[in-house]
Amino acid sequence: MADVDSPKEHVDSGDVGLALLGFAAGSMDALAFFNLSEVFPSAMTGNTALLGLALGQGHVIAASRPFIAFAGFLAGAAAAAVSVDLWLHKLPTPRAVCWLLVLEACLLAAFALAWQFIDLPIAGVGLYGLIVVASSGMGIQSVAARLVGRSGITTVVFTSTLTSIVTSAIEAMLRPPHRLPFATKRQIGTFLIYGIGAVICGLLASHGATIALLPFVAVVGAAGFYWRAGQQGKNWT
Repeated sequence: MADVDSPKEHVDSGDVGLALLGFAAGSMDALAFFNLSEVFPSAMTGNTALLGLALGQGHVIAASRPFIAFAGFLAGAAAAAVSVDLWLHKLPTPRAVCWLLVLEACLLAAFALAWQFIDLPIAGVGLYGLIVVASSGMGIQSVAARLVGRSGITTVVFTSTLTSIVTSAIEAMLRPPHRLPFATKRQIGTFLIYGIGAVICGLLASHGATIALLPFVAVVGAAGFYWRAGQQGKNWT
């Protein structure tokens, strides 16, 4: 069944914030794939597949990298969930999201700073440290995006989002009034921006200092939108 439209079909600060988070995830995944031994800080489905393939071929060292990314993501998501349950649940949703993104931004700032002092190609302790920091930040982001509550948008994994987009598109073609629900347009937009983040990171692959800052800048921008929404008294349920 297609997603039900919200009463007001317009792009708001919540949508812009999610778009920026999608950009952060896309740029971080591309950055890590090219420079951190082909892991995905935000895409745990991909890491699970990489882990299984490495273990199946008996490559324990290769398996350790997606495993560390998986563990870091879980740790970040768990820390964010604890923060919401113990401290942030009484705040308006935009404020709670903003504080989670501040925590994520701190991790991404540490990632970008460390990047300046690690020689490429990255290996050893530095490699695993950067994987943990990046994936933990994406885990926090996944909880923050869930709090925003836009149907089918998580900003860190898009398999279910693509399924929802295809289902809604088929229903729009077959049933009147033959138009996409606004929720589906949001999903398409966020997915495309994730891809744009990855493309830009790929284009700037030779500029290591620059690409390490992209996820941080995007998350800070998103936090700003949610802070502004909180100041304006907006809330999402």
